[in-house]
Amino acid sequence: MERRSLRVLTLVLSAMIVLDALAVPVILLAALAFPEGYAANVTPIANQLDVGTVIFGLLTIVVFCRWIYVAGRNLVEAGYDDLEFTPASRIWWFLVPVACLFKPFQGMRELWNASHGETHYAEGSALVATWWALWLLAGFVGYASRMFSGQPDSGTAPFWIQSAVDVPLAVVAILMLRRISDAQSQLAEPQLAEVFA
Repeated sequence: MERRSLRVLTLVLSAMIVLDALAVPVILLAALAFPEGYAANVTPIANQLDVGTVIFGLLTIVVFCRWIYVAGRNLVEAGYDDLEFTPASRIWWFLVPVACLFKPFQGMRELWNASHGETHYAEGSALVATWWALWLLAGFVGYASRMFSGQPDSGTAPFWIQSAVDVPLAVVAILMLRRISDAQSQLAEPQLAEVFA
């Protein structure tokens, strides 16, 4: 199996992340800017929009998992045989209770460091740490938002708060994905030179 370029997958995933992060703020802004049009056109299909948003979010997660897997496979194909995480384990650690709070971060940090040619995989990367902190914060805020959105006086505040975390998370995630993708495209050059040296 040969290494795959992450460029197209990164571009598709980045677009999906942007759409996913901006869906709620755009809907909220439309409700503020055009209340009559919103009430007449969007309110009647609110349930379908909610379902569509959830399905698109799940699809974004699936594509993100595919990206993680391909990036991990690329490292294996590049000869990195001392990695703690397999391409698949970087994904399934997201599903393991309690461990999901730190193992996915460690897996992405290792992916970042190996992709950038670092030999110490457990050392920190500020961008990966920021992504993980925002990821955890988004999960916590999402949980709290679901709890408070059912309150009669909550209004749209929980959705604005969630969006205030989701948008920066999207920006940091896209930067991280692009930098890993760019680093992996550079990995091939030195190793090819070593083969012919």
